[in-house]
Amino acid sequence: MAMHLAPAIPEFEEAFSSFARGTVIATSEGPVAIEDLVPGMEALTAEGRTEQIIWIGSMTHYPSRASIGLEASKLTRITAEAFGVGRPTPDLMLGNRAHLLLRDSRCHRITGAEAAYAPAASFIDGVSIIEVTPAAPITVFNVVLRRHGSLRAAGLEIESYHPGSTIPDRMEPQLSAQLLDMFPQFRSFAEFGPVAFPRMTGEEVEQVLLG
Repeated sequence: MAMHLAPAIPEFEEAFSSFARGTVIATSEGPVAIEDLVPGMEALTAEGRTEQIIWIGSMTHYPSRASIGLEASKLTRITAEAFGVGRPTPDLMLGNRAHLLLRDSRCHRITGAEAAYAPAASFIDGVSIIEVTPAAPITVFNVVLRRHGSLRAAGLEIESYHPGSTIPDRMEPQLSAQLLDMFPQFRSFAEFGPVAFPRMTGEEVEQVLLG
């Protein structure tokens, strides 16, 4: 397994920080824990497709007390049935860059689509969806599919990794090349293909749900 040193900036963290260790993913072979997935396996997506897993990345978050000046990592715990019966079941722990697929006609006003990816952290209410600061090291993962889509985990739909279509314009060329180097399957960001659904910011999610 290749090891990479990467700067602690959002564009790099997003490549790893969606699923906490122990998350069970729906695959053609049945439910499989995220840490047991290997490239070549096929995931059952929320779009009704079977997509090959072509890359899995992971990183370990350490408690802030482990090192002076280390910023505390934040995870999002979604308690059982926070979004309705079986959504999720059981509790689901997600990394700080996870995005849920929000199927709501009100998304159209913001994105022009009937569904969109929303930051999991934007749903934190302190009751059924809470922010968690791990007291011990925890490994988080992300997955690249042959065609971008939504992984099924504990009854929820979570975005697989995609760097976004504008990332070369948002990053310095050296950093952009360093990020792309983590994905030996691709020669350019264009090879990731289109994003399955638009993405919303936390502020846009609030406008959709409360506006």
